Amino acid sequence: MACEDKEEPNPLVGTWNMTSASGGVYIKVNKTQEIFMGLTQGSIEVSTISNGITTQTHALSQFNVNNSDDGLFINAYEYFDNMDVNYYINDYISSLDQYDQSSVQIYTPNGYYEYVGTQFNYTWSENSFRVNADTVYRRLYIDGNYVMDSTRYAVASGTVTQIGTEIEANQNFLMPDQLFLPDDITITINDDGTGEIEETFEGFEERSDIEWEATDTTFIWRYCEEYDGEIECNDGPEFMYQITEGSLILSDEQDICEEMGDSSGVYCDQMMFYQYGIEMGTLDDFWMEMEVVFSKQAAAAKLTNEISQQKKPRIGKYSILKGFKPNK
Repeated sequence: MACEDKEEPNPLVGTWNMTSASGGVYIKVNKTQEIFMGLTQGSIEVSTISNGITTQTHALSQFNVNNSDDGLFINAYEYFDNMDVNYYINDYISSLDQYDQSSVQIYTPNGYYEYVGTQFNYTWSENSFRVNADTVYRRLYIDGNYVMDSTRYAVASGTVTQIGTEIEANQNFLMPDQLFLPDDITITINDDGTGEIEETFEGFEERSDIEWEATDTTFIWRYCEEYDGEIECNDGPEFMYQITEGSLILSDEQDICEEMGDSSGVYCDQMMFYQYGIEMGTLDDFWMEMEVVFSKQAAAAKLTNEISQQKKPRIGKYSILKGFKPNK
């Protein structure tokens, strides 16, 4: 009696648990230069005072400067666990001096607080910003009008200097801590072309059914979600994959400018100039790389992306379900 040929089981089929995730955002420039990744020295100290009593003090260690045809616009800021604090100077050209203004804006879970004034005194050089005891007063919007409260005010004072990092021309440069990676992932792959993905970011879990396809080297899926009562399906990333000794390795690379809808690169050029000081016209490539290792044995996940103390907002988030999504 002849034995029937049996089809070999697909090695992708099963439940896979993430054991490690590594990745990052890379740039390549065509000119050796100094860029600014958010490392600074010093701070602008902002204190709020009510009836002569200091109520809060915040140290702002980051700043952006926009020197345009209309004037010089400076923003010193800091992101805290439960609030954002910003200090602004709008110093218009001489013909628009009447619109000059400085302000402190504080965003908290309990509300928004604004202080404004016009008597600012500051100095600014290419990488350093200094303000001398600028007093701004509490402004509220009441019954359709702005109202000033002189008993409550804020004082901004101090110096903050950006610390640069030199990058070489025509070399891949990893921008530290610029990519949110998932904390945990479980992928269930069924032999009928269906499956399920569970993905966790900072304690928030997202789950989706998928329909998958694979060649010898590539692995893709479609995921479906409900929006306003309608089911909408989208393509997920296209991964390169390897299966070795019970491990599944998924890797992905995406052009960030394309993900931002900027095929010409003009917006990317401007964004990287304003955020990091990269000279206009010198950005050749801007992309992200991601590799996730899975095992069929449950294991604690370990992130191995580069983490540093720089404080700029990250460029984007990488979801294994949906791929790279830039921050808006």
